[in-house]
Amino acid sequence: MASVTGAVLQMLRRFAVLFCIIVLGFLVFKRPDGGLSKGLIMVAVIVGLVGLRAAWGWLSVRLGVRVCHLHTGGVVVTGLFGQTKHVVPWDRVAVLKHMSNMSPLLTFHRFELVRHDGGSVAILVLQRNPEFASALKRASHLAGMREA
Repeated sequence: MASVTGAVLQMLRRFAVLFCIIVLGFLVFKRPDGGLSKGLIMVAVIVGLVGLRAAWGWLSVRLGVRVCHLHTGGVVVTGLFGQTKHVVPWDRVAVLKHMSNMSPLLTFHRFELVRHDGGSVAILVLQRNPEFASALKRASHLAGMREA
């Protein structure tokens, strides 16, 4: 239920930002009376929503929620409010897929644990040289799974 709530909140936030951008476009083309103040309100809403998202992302890392824990038996991924979202034992993982981007504008590592039953769990790490990446690869090699 928590992942559905998070997805709904994310969809509503994106819809609100899109709506504000559309209203800003109409304000630019129509130029109504008081358009400047209406435009500033829309920009404030967009900046507020994006800022709240960024602040929650920073705070959640500081508080230890939305993290991935490596254990000898597998991987545990926590959700938006610290609840357990995914538990993947090593014996149920068929392949570890790794993709990374090291551009100056966007640097990330994306790991995907593909299970034997067809489901997968994606883990995104937003750092250039994270210690998590080497630890995950080491744990996957010890568990005997292959990389793709």
